[in-house]
Amino acid sequence: MIRKVFISTCAFVLTFSGNTAFAQSVVMEQDVNKDTIVRNFGKNRSHYIGTHMSFGILAGQIDSDSVQLKDAESIRFNWGIYYKARVSNVYSVVLSADYHFTQFDFTTPEDTKYDRLNMSDLGLDLANRFNFGKRGNAIGNYLELGASIDYTVHTKRESKQVLDDESLDYKSRKVEFTGLRYVNPLNYYAHARLGFNKFVLTADYRLSNVMKDNVGFNLPPLYFGFRLDMGG
Repeated sequence: MIRKVFISTCAFVLTFSGNTAFAQSVVMEQDVNKDTIVRNFGKNRSHYIGTHMSFGILAGQIDSDSVQLKDAESIRFNWGIYYKARVSNVYSVVLSADYHFTQFDFTTPEDTKYDRLNMSDLGLDLANRFNFGKRGNAIGNYLELGASIDYTVHTKRESKQVLDDESLDYKSRKVEFTGLRYVNPLNYYAHARLGFNKFVLTADYRLSNVMKDNVGFNLPPLYFGFRLDMGG
């Protein structure tokens, strides 16, 4: 009888000890701090990477009687990726790499359908961003002031003339010139942007001349546009 009680007691102790050890091992494997770690990546945190795209129009005219632009038809498209470093609650530094496509649309005589100068640029942009208002973990409202440098990778001047001549075997003539040597490859800009989370109003002012001096005219330097921040 004593032997049976002793065996039963030992079995109970071993079973209880095993269950206790198993329970303790599970608790020790759990990371109790996992949900309390403060992340430093996010829209309103120390580091953030996002993308944006924008569309704008050229403001003003060419200071020359021989060449003019069509009103509100010269456009600028931009796509870029940016990195934002949060320095304080109200100040951030933004670095952006961008692709720009700009089309200058010139006025033409009646027999010419269009006359355009197209430019494709790659640019680097450095800006100071001043945040205001409550935003939580969102981009929020801000005023941004900065400068950029663009390098022109492709240029094209194209025109299309409509011909009303029955003696010809064609009705129109299209002319294209690429690799234009009278366009400066480097251009510099200053910009101001007013952002409301993902919706941004932009203004860019070119500090350099697009055309070289031997062309005899320069293109207007001011652009107004609208930007959509894809991370907003």
